[in-house]
Amino acid sequence: MSTFEHGVLKFEHRVLKFTWGWKGFDYAAMEKELNELGAQGWEAVGTIVPSVGAGQSIEIGIIVKRSLA
Repeated sequence: MSTFEHGVLKFEHRVLKFTWGWKGFDYAAMEKELNELGAQGWEAVGTIVPSVGAGQSIEIGIIVKRSLA
């Protein structure tokens, strides 16, 4: 079901960006979006959490991938 080109498995990637809100990060919304994407074949493979100031993060990036079929 995966796409191979010259013997190499091919993937597509996305970076989801979640921003600090009035009451912090909306983890329930993050989980909901990740579950919806998971049902479409996406898999979380990494995070990006840049820091500003005294080590505070105002956004979270989640890297997802899925096999090209």
